[in-house]
Amino acid sequence: MPLRLLLVFLLCCVEALPASAKDRWRVRFDAKHHAFTILHGKRVIINGSVPVAGFGSRRVSADELPEVTVKKVKQHLSASGRGMLQLYQFSDGLRQLTQAFVVGEDGVETWLTLSMSDSSEVESNYLSPLKTMVEGAESGRRFLKVPYDNDDFVRYHVLPLDTAAVSYEVAALFGGRDRGGIVIGSIEHDRWKSAVSLDNGCITAYSGASTRETRDVLPHGSLHGRRVSSARFLITASHDWRCAMEYFAKTCSQVQTGRSGWRHGAPFGWQSWGVLAEKNSFQADVEVSDYMANTLRPAGFCASDGTQVLSVDAWDNLSQQQKAELCRHVKANGQVPGTYVTPFCLWWNDGDLDRPLFPGSQWTGRDACLRVNGKPFKYDGAFCLDPTHPATHAYFHTVARGLKEAGFEYFKIDFTCNGMIQADSYYEPSIRTAVEAYNYGFQRFIEELDRGGQVFTALSIAPIFPYQYGNSRRIACDTWGGIEQSEYAMNAISYGWWTGELYQFNDPDHLVLVGKDAANGKVESLGENRARYTTGVVSGMLLIPDVWSISDRSGRGSASLSFQRAREILMNGEVNRVARLGRAFRPVYGDRQWRPYTGAAENLVVHTEGDETWLAAINYGKEPLVIQLPLADIGLSASTRPRVRELWTKQDVEVAHGAFEVRVPPMDARLFHLSPSANDR
Repeated sequence: MPLRLLLVFLLCCVEALPASAKDRWRVRFDAKHHAFTILHGKRVIINGSVPVAGFGSRRVSADELPEVTVKKVKQHLSASGRGMLQLYQFSDGLRQLTQAFVVGEDGVETWLTLSMSDSSEVESNYLSPLKTMVEGAESGRRFLKVPYDNDDFVRYHVLPLDTAAVSYEVAALFGGRDRGGIVIGSIEHDRWKSAVSLDNGCITAYSGASTRETRDVLPHGSLHGRRVSSARFLITASHDWRCAMEYFAKTCSQVQTGRSGWRHGAPFGWQSWGVLAEKNSFQADVEVSDYMANTLRPAGFCASDGTQVLSVDAWDNLSQQQKAELCRHVKANGQVPGTYVTPFCLWWNDGDLDRPLFPGSQWTGRDACLRVNGKPFKYDGAFCLDPTHPATHAYFHTVARGLKEAGFEYFKIDFTCNGMIQADSYYEPSIRTAVEAYNYGFQRFIEELDRGGQVFTALSIAPIFPYQYGNSRRIACDTWGGIEQSEYAMNAISYGWWTGELYQFNDPDHLVLVGKDAANGKVESLGENRARYTTGVVSGMLLIPDVWSISDRSGRGSASLSFQRAREILMNGEVNRVARLGRAFRPVYGDRQWRPYTGAAENLVVHTEGDETWLAAINYGKEPLVIQLPLADIGLSASTRPRVRELWTKQDVEVAHGAFEVRVPPMDARLFHLSPSANDR
């Protein structure tokens, strides 16, 4: 029986991984048991790792293959820099399993490859370089479960180690008060859906994930060839698990650069879906554009260069002529016009599939659909288009051309998960997995959108990885204006802030102030508005959906109340200055959820640039929130006495004995700015 890995959390005490020392990473091989130990300095991080691979229909572990060959190369360029490459090949004379390690200064990269000694082809849909038993369940150690996507109102979860869960692409194992932690995650996202699973203390990192949460019905597709390799996984550790998560995300960006062509700063603007939705009208859009340009921009509700976004969503009720006219009007107001697309979705009924995919097309809808178990597959109410089919590519061209000709430069791209569902097969025969198909198709759609000039792409319902197709990505599913909606959005910032290293901006969805039911007496409080707007400030972009149109007759929202709330919320210049940073705040702690629920958000998030620090405190409960916050907990020296100013109330807060008091009324938010005092300059 293979040895089970032993992950030793020496990070759980004060002595854990000192911040001042760069301890050397090493990999040690146990030739008797074909097992690996990973060390950081003198500390054992992983002990007894035996890799496992799927050879066709069965799984084989390295300790079943008796012959061992070891090769080491001192200098090797990896995703995270130069390091020593170590190759360990296990064989029974025919089957070969090779585990590679690149040992660098800040972590270890590893991947698993299978092959045959006679160079014949192999096939696999499961490769696991790491599997480990975790110590520390009784001492408060935690497992961060990262969702695959943002659909179906999923959340990040912080779980005890004596449970079962699957975290997609990356997971963190961390302490509480000491913050020490380890991060294990895949840094390649071109072929595999990868995961890190927890099963009552057993941690397994593998490529070949297929679950209900990946939206798949079929097993993961099998790759084949003379050599088949897993994704590369990074193992890193830090005295602060938040730093380890950020290092993981930055390493991913070294492998695949994210999309970063937007040059106008953090997006501020308006989006039609949150209130008007299917009741949108051309006249309302024009009035909203004028109000933003003439009233909100002078008050500071705009990007650093004055740019604003106006984006109409699904069922916009606009003719092609009105779309072109709206784009001209919006651009004349110094704004970027936006629209809505679902490139991988066919919103048809079953009986419509045999008509042309679009006017003039030689292909029918049935031709272009993905098939699962032999039938066209539907997800989220739409048939899924095969991202590799020429019919789908022609559809991309037709849709993009019409919207670009109208003048749109900002594209909300929704339901992209429909393009990454494992199919029976794909039109392009070389493609075997859903991730390969997604990359193949999405790259072509982006090329269509960018013809004539790069646009802003805002991913909506979408997986976190791959990330290179979006300037932004919505952090959570549909999120409206109540305090419970703010808490849901903040769960994704509390534990997914690091995705800001992958995307230019994290999108908190439409920041509803006065919702669609205002005419029926359902109105969020001013405190709830502050909380919801603050979620945008600490995420990285702010699109408001309120009805700023006197002539609107949709029966949605309340124009008069929206104008009032805009004055009270959107025209706070000090708050908007923070929003222009366009950065996601990190959690202050990471283990102090506001209520005893594994998927709850944290109350406190923080961001520092230079000698300035901003702290957001959101109270999701119905009782006042009072926290005595040590300066050291937000990275400041306890010996300093910074000036602390609360930006919503415009009041200064006293610092005493290396701490200050955070007070937040029920269902409300506060935003603190800490800057050096005259004595500390």
